[in-house]
Amino acid sequence: MRLLRQRLDVLPLIIATFLGAFLAFQVQPVISKTVLPWFGGSPAVWTTCMLFFQVLLFGGYLYAHLLTMHVPRRFQGFVHASLLGLAALSLPIQPQSQWEPTGSWPPVLYLLAMLAAHVGLPYFVLTSTGPLVQAWLARRRCSDEAGPSRSAIYRLYAFSNIGSLSALVSYPFLFEPRLAVDSQSTVWSLLFCLFAILQGILAIWLSSSQLSSAGDEPAPVAKAFVWRVSRRRRAGWLLLPALASVMLLAVTNHVCQDIAVIPFLWVLPLSLYLLSFIICFDRAAWYRPRLFACATLLLVLATILVEVTPLHDWMLLDATLHLSLLLAVCMVCHGEVARLKPHPSRLTEYYLMLSGGGALGGLAVALLCPLLFTNYTELPIAAGLATALAAALVIGYAVPRWATGLLAMPGRFDVRRVRRCRPALAGLALLTAWLLADSGPANVLASNRSFFGVLRIVDLGDCKGMMHGRTLHGLQLPGQNARQATVYYSPDSGVGRVLAAVGERGPLRLGGVGLGCGVLATYGRAGDHCDFIEINPHVIELAKQHFSFLDQSAAEIECIAGDGRLVLERQQSEPYDVLVLDAFSSDSVPAHLLTREAMQLYQRRLKPDGVLVVHVTNRHLRLPPVVHRLADDAGWKSVLLTATQNIQAHSLASQWIVIAAEQNPIWQSETLRNAPPPNPETWQTAPLWTDQYHNLLSVVRIRSRT
Repeated sequence: MRLLRQRLDVLPLIIATFLGAFLAFQVQPVISKTVLPWFGGSPAVWTTCMLFFQVLLFGGYLYAHLLTMHVPRRFQGFVHASLLGLAALSLPIQPQSQWEPTGSWPPVLYLLAMLAAHVGLPYFVLTSTGPLVQAWLARRRCSDEAGPSRSAIYRLYAFSNIGSLSALVSYPFLFEPRLAVDSQSTVWSLLFCLFAILQGILAIWLSSSQLSSAGDEPAPVAKAFVWRVSRRRRAGWLLLPALASVMLLAVTNHVCQDIAVIPFLWVLPLSLYLLSFIICFDRAAWYRPRLFACATLLLVLATILVEVTPLHDWMLLDATLHLSLLLAVCMVCHGEVARLKPHPSRLTEYYLMLSGGGALGGLAVALLCPLLFTNYTELPIAAGLATALAAALVIGYAVPRWATGLLAMPGRFDVRRVRRCRPALAGLALLTAWLLADSGPANVLASNRSFFGVLRIVDLGDCKGMMHGRTLHGLQLPGQNARQATVYYSPDSGVGRVLAAVGERGPLRLGGVGLGCGVLATYGRAGDHCDFIEINPHVIELAKQHFSFLDQSAAEIECIAGDGRLVLERQQSEPYDVLVLDAFSSDSVPAHLLTREAMQLYQRRLKPDGVLVVHVTNRHLRLPPVVHRLADDAGWKSVLLTATQNIQAHSLASQWIVIAAEQNPIWQSETLRNAPPPNPETWQTAPLWTDQYHNLLSVVRIRSRT
């Protein structure tokens, strides 16, 4: 009977904890995908969102700590219920069109302000659910001998993370493929209202039930017995979660930069992060320090070997190794912080420090690292620190004489043994960070890291190029060949053939979404006008400082900073003869430029005989079927033009899709007359992307193209 009573006593608290965590982590991919198109599809959108949610998580835990420690019990439930009501009144969470950025604010600050205005209060309330419920449960234990055990109290944290994991796993497979973006926001808002009602009733009931048995004062056991916590233990509560948080964001950045910015690749690393919490806090016996420490060391070694060999071009292996390393590091960090958990009288302080560590890691990656580094240096630094930590655990945890193997339960951690090895551990961390550091190509003339990624100007010997991550965005030859069209824009490329075909019409108005180093400007003639729309202002600066394509062009050139769709929507100028979309060769693909609504916008911004040219060369995504499907939906004809690599001409293999009305005279030109139409079998089954539905996961290649 006692066991049954304990389980029935905990059941409503488990439901509240699970539902609160589910909603808290379901809102993250929902709101992130909503605002992603407004910021050019940059991976920094997710990093900034994670920073916001981690800081607000700390705020929610701080609120729970202050509420339970300084507010009389008779008022705690009413205070929390009132806050739940205010959060429900702040719905819905989806930003309206008036929130579209204009470029007057820095992207990070504007995104944080937008998130605070739309999801700040609901998320703040949701994050406080876990520690509040556990604190209330701990006090019931103190006032009732038949109350739940200490292990049951901390196991609620595992249920909280199970709810979080369920939300993340269900989003890319259940919600994203079936619900439009605005429908996702509506469903989430309705579920939050249901949660607010249930949690409000539970909070008031718990407060009144405590008064009947324990009065308004703290329980005698909790008041008399307050654990002393050493500074070393508090440091562990803060720094171990901070390292795991840095590793999470660094690996997410790495995976998204090398593949695509899609919710699945946000969700997967965060799911592994939460899985480590579930394992470590559900049952202490599941965590084996030496086992996971050795796994971390082996995965770091494997990652180093892959990074220094040609195998790093294999996308699946590279992503698998980094994600496995993330799980191992999180198991080490969260396993150790779980072993340091205090008496329940320190519960809210403990969770406050844990959330503070996560927020500290988010601040470091999202704000500090872009200011200090010109590339993604946080990943090798985090891997170096994790390697040193894993080695320290192997050294410090002594295995009893009667036990053998990595699965054996360790003895007491011997700090003295680790202290003697501090110089060696520091050297190991530095060596690991150096081996994993992405030094980039040799002879870097300039480097810049911003919200939109890492840009480098590289001296390639006989020419000079611009690189974004691992993607080449144009190069220029010296001397007399400086105006030669190179890389993807050679005369035999799709865009080169189209511009040659329409050149007979006279002066042209040319629009380009995506600037690179400005190679496309070489096709400009006297009397032509070219608008280049580039979301990253640093690209415009570097293109003007290090390349002469824009200055030497005979056409009138105007560079406009901003998102391609937002700029085109606001333009009042004369329509274009040719509109070139060149924003999809990078690793971060702005999917909002390839939707039905985007195609309708392009039709409005083109003359009746205008031509749309889309660059679809991409290592990781199969974009041609999607573009052909969009063209057919818009009533346009489309053909795919390919060009082969020519080393002597400094041109690369490229794929361009030409789109125009069926009656457009361009189809009768010599360069396009014999272009084969696309095979219907390759595009009729492709998804039709809209602003409310687009799923990059459906077009990801299993193996990257070299």
